[in-house]
Parts: sequence; C-alpha cells; structure tokens
Amino acid sequence: MKKNLLLKKIFITTLFFSVINPIYAQQEPYFSTYLINPSIVNTSLSSINTNNNVVLIYRNQWLNYTSTWEMGNNGNSPNTQILSLNMKSRDKVYSFGLNLISDDLGPKSSFNFSPYFGLKKKIGNSFISFSLSPSFKSTTLDFGSLIFVDSSDPFNVGGKETQSKPDVAFGVSYFSDKLLLSVGLKNISQPSFNFGLKNLVNKEFTNVTFLGKYTISVDRDLFVEPYLLFRTDLISYTFDVSALATYKEKFNFGTSYRYEEAVVVFLGYKFLKKNKLFVGYAFDYVTNNVSAKSATSHEIVFRYDLPTPQLKKPIRTPRFIY
Repeated sequence: MKKNLLLKKIFITTLFFSVINPIYAQQEPYFSTYLINPSIVNTSLSSINTNNNVVLIYRNQWLNYTSTWEMGNNGNSPNTQILSLNMKSRDKVYSFGLNLISDDLGPKSSFNFSPYFGLKKKIGNSFISFSLSPSFKSTTLDFGSLIFVDSSDPFNVGGKETQSKPDVAFGVSYFSDKLLLSVGLKNISQPSFNFGLKNLVNKEFTNVTFLGKYTISVDRDLFVEPYLLFRTDLISYTFDVSALATYKEKFNFGTSYRYEEAVVVFLGYKFLKKNKLFVGYAFDYVTNNVSAKSATSHEIVFRYDLPTPQLKKPIRTPRFIY
C-alpha cells in the first residue's frame, strides 16, 4: 500500500512540474488515439492488454492546409498511417508484434518498420514489463517540390533522394489495476539523414516518453482514466493531459489538451460479440499559431481483437454417467 502511495505522489509531482515548466518539441508523429493503442508510444505497454489485436490508424493533420514550400498545387496537409500487430504468448508472459508507420509531410516522407519483443513479470499484485524494438526507417526528400529563392542554392539539386537507417527503442512499464507508469526511449542511435549532401544534417534526436495513468471507478458501469503523456528530445519538451471515460465497457468518450497546440475530443464504441471490434474518432482543434496552420485535424482508429493461437488442439472426451 505504501508503494502505491509513493507511485501516486511521483505521478502527481511529474504532472505538476510539466505544467509549470513548459517548452516545446515534436519530432515523432503525434497521435490523439494513443489511449487505444499505447504500443505506438512505448512497446512495453502492449503487455497491459490481454488480447491479441490488430490496429489501423489514419491521421490527417491540419485538414485543407495549403503549404508554401511545394511547387504547383500539390500542397496536401500532413497525414500519417499506422498498422500495428500486438500478440501474446498463451501464458501472457511474452509479447511481440510490429508497428508500421507511414508519415507524409509533403516534400519529406518516411516509412518506419518496427518489430518488438516484450517480457512481463508479476510483482505482488502488480506487473513490470520490458520491451526492445529494433527499427528500420526509410526517409525520402523530394528536392523537386521545394521552392528556392536563389536558383544557385546548393540544395537545389532536383529529384528525390531516399536513405534508410537502422535504430533501436527500449521501454519499461509498471502497472496494476489502478496505476500505470511507463518510460520509453526512441532514436537511441540518433540516425542522421543527409540525402547525399555533405552540408545537410537531418538528425533524429533521442526521444524520451513518459506515460502515466490512474483509474478511477465512479460506479460499476463507469470508470475514468486521467492520463499524462510527456515527451522530450532532451532539448525541449511537450505534454498532453487527457481523460478517458468508459461506460459499460463499450462506449468511450474523452478529451485532451496538447500544450500550446490543440484541444482534442475523442469518441469510441465497441462492436460485435465480446466487443471484438473497436472504432474510434478524434477531433483536434488547433489553439496556437492558427494563422500558420489549418484549424482542425482528424484521426480514426480501428482495433480488432484476434484469438489467442492454440498450441495444441483441445481433446474433447464424452462423459458417461453411471
């Protein structure tokens, strides 16, 4: 009981300092539906769900945004797609899967293939999990879509250039029925992409992510989960403060505030027998630098629970009553 009280104090203290000392950062793609698929934040979090699942996410950021850096009329708003596969061993001790991320930012696009492997250990009434995720990132820069004021600019080389680099991520999570604390590291090797130009540096800084959650039971049909998602590249940081409510284990609704970026509203519902299919939608309304962006972002998520694979077929024997 003393351990849980200490962990609660750590969670509240971290939230307090993240509010009074804000600075900014974004290198990794943002997702408003990380509450539904937490393995995209930290793969050790895949252990908190007992079911195998596959998740599809599509995010359109700053809908109808018109860029100023692309030639012609091809300025589409940034969009990102994710395919996640999260699997467990029969005893739920081991987890494994992958995240495929396609991120299109206009002249720059990337594709990230990240398999992972995790291990869960029980400690009293709680659990601790670890994960290791090698990743392979392919990034393309379309020089031909850039507008140069000076045509003799050394970066005005035209065409497209693609580079691929390996990397690795690590995560650790502690969770119980009420409390979740998680820390993850991404871009540990800090891969750099110069796209064939000696003077061009495009470095992926190490990202540290903290996720905290506490579950509050309002009554037998309703519980609320406040979240804190804190991210830093060791130079600057940003955070999301969120709350997600679940009613009768079928209907989700929530809201989130991303520091000096957006206010988010989220809705979700579970369909089919045993709630196997989850469909969710997140709406972001930009609150900062609106003149430089489009006001809204939209995100949709589909999650489908998969059956646990059977190592052996069950043997069914008739029972006789004498």
